[in-house]
Amino acid sequence: MWAIIVNSCLKVPRLVGRWQLGVAYAWQKFYEEAALQTDFEKLPDCIAKAEQAIQQRLAESPPPLTDSAEFDAIGKALAALAVLKAQANQQPFERPPDEERVGGYMA
Repeated sequence: MWAIIVNSCLKVPRLVGRWQLGVAYAWQKFYEEAALQTDFEKLPDCIAKAEQAIQQRLAESPPPLTDSAEFDAIGKALAALAVLKAQANQQPFERPPDEERVGGYMA
């Protein structure tokens, strides 16, 4: 799932119309740090920094003045950050004992 979250928001168009992975906008480095953070204790701070960077960017050049590709990437990043925030707020996942699982599913 992490790969989906990272890849969906870091794809940005090149001038020739091809897609590349990488940081094209200043706020994306903060988003990438949050999306790739594996320490759940650090995750809320990373998410907050990413959201703050995005809000700062929107304050500098609000839509529709923001480049449409960047605005699309911002929307995807905010949605992904919401998912990460929800996951970070959940209790740690406890796997049910194997005897309660049948074929990978709960019995």
